[in-house]
Amino acid sequence: MKTNTLMLTAGLFSMISAAAFAQTPVAQVQHDNAQIRQDSKQIHQDTREIKHDNAVIAVKKDEVAAGKQQLHAEKQESKALAHAEHQDLKQGNLAGAAQLEQARRNEQVAIKQQKQEIHHDQKVIAHHAVDKHATQVARQEDKVDRHIDTAKRDHDANKI
Repeated sequence: MKTNTLMLTAGLFSMISAAAFAQTPVAQVQHDNAQIRQDSKQIHQDTREIKHDNAVIAVKKDEVAAGKQQLHAEKQESKALAHAEHQDLKQGNLAGAAQLEQARRNEQVAIKQQKQEIHHDQKVIAHHAVDKHATQVARQEDKVDRHIDTAKRDHDANKI
């Protein structure tokens, strides 16, 4: 009787441990799947943020290009004023030359301000580009981690 009870108990324990062992990999695979889904959602969100950053950078680049065109036009206007001033000086018109000189100086101040604004915009674009690159690197690392997790999950699933 003791032997039968002992064998029955040992058999029961072995069945329970086998059932527990069989459920553990399944639970692990389910947990891995949930984690992979969460990682995929995060990567998708990062991708949307990168696309948004690209759009912002493109707009800033367009603004800088427009600013450069305007700066070039203002430089041409300043050159024209300098030429007209020089012509007035040649003709002896000091009052007209003084007015043109003042206008030219005002244009130069405006050009300097615009150069500073363009330089600032270029710095902002560079910072956005660096942030975007860092996000892309992190996203790539997440993809690699997800691939490793997927391979591990598939390996664990094949064991079951």
